Amino acid sequence: MTPFMTMPALLLAGLFGLFGDDTPKMDSPETVSVPSGEVAFRPFGSFSYQGKTHTPAPVPTQVRAFEIMKYQVTRSDFAACVADGVCAAEVVTESNQPQTHVNFHDAEVYAAWLSERTGVTWRLPTEPEWQRAAAERYGDATPEDEDYLDPGQRMLAQYERGILLRGSASSALRPAGGFGENSMGVADLSGNVWEWTSGCMENGTLDAEGQVVASEPYCTVRVAGGRHRAAIIDFVRDPQVGGCAVGLPPDYLGFRLVKDG
Repeated sequence: MTPFMTMPALLLAGLFGLFGDDTPKMDSPETVSVPSGEVAFRPFGSFSYQGKTHTPAPVPTQVRAFEIMKYQVTRSDFAACVADGVCAAEVVTESNQPQTHVNFHDAEVYAAWLSERTGVTWRLPTEPEWQRAAAERYGDATPEDEDYLDPGQRMLAQYERGILLRGSASSALRPAGGFGENSMGVADLSGNVWEWTSGCMENGTLDAEGQVVASEPYCTVRVAGGRHRAAIIDFVRDPQVGGCAVGLPPDYLGFRLVKDG
């Protein structure tokens, strides 16, 4: 093995060798075109001001237009990757329900596989992209009106806020489209499957206005979007058995991808 090849490069090399030029290309999944626009993006993680825990202020963030999958990756979609010997997961069955029990790395492997099979580039959305696509279905479980000096109190407030955002939604999985569409035409963002993004948890410091002065990403913990944001250790597939870094854990972990080309 060449010592300078990264793991993503080795993965992609393996995919090219597996499929080659003779493998028929797959049709791309249905996507929704999300127009450019601005979101009030709040950095997610552990931040302090003058040595005390504080919540960052939302930052007006411009998001360029992009295409995102209308539906979450389903079990049938994922099973095709498993059948090709590329993907692996704890739970794989043929159905139109979303593929759950996938970790961040599972989602990235699937994106690389789908990119090769369709001939276009697929990737996980950034946090601002996911927030833009979620539109009115986006929830923020971070307390906005109070800064808690005690990190334990702050986590408790986030937990309680997460319960309010989730309401009385059923924990049962539904087929693709079962939770309806939002104003962007993106389906199931109000459901019970949280979606991996490429975003990382951050540690940093703030100024008196709550703006980030300095921060360092902590990318072994990734951010999943749902009725509230959740910070999940990247190898976790089932958030109910541990691994949620902050607040109320998601019901399930799944994903959808952004089309880059």
